[in-house]
Amino acid sequence: MTTAPLDRAHEVADALLEKNAGTFGPTLPIYRGHVHRVIGLVGLQTEVRPDTADALGVAAFFHDAGIWFDRTWDYLPPSAARAVEELGGPGAPQADLVAAMITEHHRIRKARHDDPLVEAFRRADLTDVAAGLINVPGARRSDYRALTATYPARGFRPLLVRAAARGIRENPLRPAPMLKF
Repeated sequence: MTTAPLDRAHEVADALLEKNAGTFGPTLPIYRGHVHRVIGLVGLQTEVRPDTADALGVAAFFHDAGIWFDRTWDYLPPSAARAVEELGGPGAPQADLVAAMITEHHRIRKARHDDPLVEAFRRADLTDVAAGLINVPGARRSDYRALTATYPARGFRPLLVRAAARGIRENPLRPAPMLKF
C-alpha cells in the first residue's frame, strides 16, 4: 500500500480543520486528533487509492462536524450535506461515496455500500470511539497506540460524554439519533 494517498487524505482534512478552526474553538485539537486517527485506521484496513484520498479527507473532517456547525446531536444529515457541498454538490465526483461514509459510520451492523472505504470508515470510527478496544481487521493494538502517539486522544472521551449528555437533553426520547441498525 502506498502512503501518498493516505498523506493526501490527512492534508485535505487539515486544510478543512484550519479553514473552520473558529467553529470548533477549544475543541479543535480534540476533534483534529479524532479525524486523523480515523484516517489512519482506514489506511490500516484497506488501500486508499489516489482517486479516493480527497473523499476520505473530506468525509473524515465532516463526519461529526454537524455537532459543531449545526449544534445538533442528530448530526449525520447536516454533516453529509456539508461534505457534499464542499465537493461541489450532489453531482460531484465522489459525492455519493463521501455521503455514504458519513451516513453509515454509526451503523451497528456492516455498512450498506459496496465501496470498501465505507465499511473501513465505519470500523475506524468505532475503533477510535472504543479507544482501540475494538480493533480494525488486520491491525494490532500497537497500531492504534502508534496513531494516538501521533494524534493524541486526550480529551476525546470526555468530549463524547458531554456530547451524549447534550443529546439526551436535546431529545430524551431519541438520545442517539445517529445510530443505525
